[in-house]
Amino acid sequence: MLEPSRFTKPKARRSPIPVAKPKAGNNGGSHARETILLVEDERSVREFLARALSKAGYRVLVAEDGESALALSEGFAGHIHLLVTDVMMPVMNGKYLADRLCALRPDIKVLFVSGYSRADLWPDVCEDQTDWLPKPFTMAQFHRKVRQVLDSVKDA
Repeated sequence: MLEPSRFTKPKARRSPIPVAKPKAGNNGGSHARETILLVEDERSVREFLARALSKAGYRVLVAEDGESALALSEGFAGHIHLLVTDVMMPVMNGKYLADRLCALRPDIKVLFVSGYSRADLWPDVCEDQTDWLPKPFTMAQFHRKVRQVLDSVKDA
């Protein structure tokens, strides 16, 4: 297992952790029942993606780093269907966070997003079976990939 400090950015100042709620009257169908834990250290990207997911009808839990995500997960009694996490973050990288969350919530699915290429990262994240979306991406690509991962069957 990787050390939490390996491949991380310097720790940024913490801000409150908002929880985006689906818009009233949104006809999101089954999406409205799915909860996504979004972990992104860049504030503008985090807020933009949280709004996009919320508008699509998902329930969105938002964290700015791995520690906040773990705390949010521990305090959330419901099912978290998907972890969308940046790979390079302060304190705890996305791979280490995913490993920890998968141990706590075996049914959670994971989508890594990163501005780094797979070749720049360690082999565990570069495996072909890893769900991955390179930055930059369009909202259409993001929504399509989120839906693809949510609809996939998780390996045992």
